[in-house]
Amino acid sequence: MSAPTEGLTFHAFGRATGVRRTVPLRRIVMGLACTVSLSLCLIVSAVLILNARQAVQEETESAFRLAHEAAVRRLPPSHGGRDTMAEAISLAEEIDGLRHVSARILDPEGQPLHRRAHGQLRSDASAPQWFSALMTPPLVEVLVPITHYPNVLGMLRVAADPTDEIAEVWGDFSIILPVLFLAGLAMVGLAFLMTTLLTRGLQSVQAAMAQMQDGRLSVRAPDDRLTEFADLAAGVNALASHLQAERAENDLLQARLIGSSEAERSRIALDLHDEMGPQLFALRAAVNHAQAMTATLPDRPAALDETLDAIACHAVEVQRSARTAINDLRPMLLGEASLTELLAELVTGFRDVASETRVVLDVDPQVEGSSPGELAELSIYRFVRESVLNAMRHGRATVVRVSLDTLPEEPGQIVVRVTDNGNGPEPGPGGDRPPPGFGQIGIQDRARALGATYLPPWRDNRLTHTELRISRPCKPRSR
Repeated sequence: MSAPTEGLTFHAFGRATGVRRTVPLRRIVMGLACTVSLSLCLIVSAVLILNARQAVQEETESAFRLAHEAAVRRLPPSHGGRDTMAEAISLAEEIDGLRHVSARILDPEGQPLHRRAHGQLRSDASAPQWFSALMTPPLVEVLVPITHYPNVLGMLRVAADPTDEIAEVWGDFSIILPVLFLAGLAMVGLAFLMTTLLTRGLQSVQAAMAQMQDGRLSVRAPDDRLTEFADLAAGVNALASHLQAERAENDLLQARLIGSSEAERSRIALDLHDEMGPQLFALRAAVNHAQAMTATLPDRPAALDETLDAIACHAVEVQRSARTAINDLRPMLLGEASLTELLAELVTGFRDVASETRVVLDVDPQVEGSSPGELAELSIYRFVRESVLNAMRHGRATVVRVSLDTLPEEPGQIVVRVTDNGNGPEPGPGGDRPPPGFGQIGIQDRARALGATYLPPWRDNRLTHTELRISRPCKPRSR
């Protein structure tokens, strides 16, 4: 399993192509947070504007009714001896000085006769035009006639004026709107923080699972303070412990199987060597005796000499095949040869078989005088033989170097490396490593059963390398 690149992702399959598409969890959460924050800001703003518009309308209508009643009651009668127009102007100025209303004196043609004083001019510059358009209620006004019997001097126009109320509301909104924006921004930031914390916990578990998938079952997912993540990590760790126990049991069974297999190979090799060997020797001796006897016979048939020669040739081939089979079954017999000697013999055999390939053997003196054990030596021998054969057959290498060395940082291990200048393994689709063959699978199983580390072939500096790392011997080999 591979650790994801950005946060946790959800997977979906396309209907037409069947290609899996991934969507990061962070993108989903951030999109929802931004959408919810923007929606809440718009809804709250709309509710506040509607309520404020209703309040402005009620406030201005109430002030208008009071101003209308005052104008009707205080206008002088048309038949008195008072200065009607002067008192109407004074009343208009008094009403115009009130909040939420305006008053004007109009002539009989409807032209204004009285204007607001300069100090009383009201301006809605403090509120934007769009806000004033949203908050302005329907226009409410009334015309009260100014008469002096028998003439109509003009009209007192009383109208609702929400300008100052809208300015006050805008002052409140200029504070509320930034607060709403900051609240939405804080919600988005909180969502980002929570998503980061969640994805960080999930990514730590995913990273541990990826290492477990790569074979490192000793890795454990870190604990977390959140109960859900702690339970998830505990479940993953329990699974890893179970798999680790199963692997240990499988490795033990594999080691026993390898030991039993090698014991059976040894028995078959000894049987071939002890039973088939003398019989083949006796057959060759009998053929040589028959050839010697027929050589003294006069007028012997030529077919007899050809038959005896064919029997002798086949006997030699059968004996060579038997030796090859014995060597494959049991390349080393206890007490007969060391690992270095058998590898040198193997390299010599490769030189004889493929003279165009140069095979070089380098052995560290610290490794040469000790043995990691019989099964480990067999694994090293078969690893070298399989790797060199692959380099010659598939890589078409002209130079192959086999080295036995130790690691300076890990002196307790023997490193067996095979390096060649061949073509190397061809990468699979997408640049992936090609699947291992049966020989590599066998080496990998042996290495895991023995607690060793097998590194499949890889390319570096136009060379192909493969390694087997196995525990170094604890005591010298008895010779």
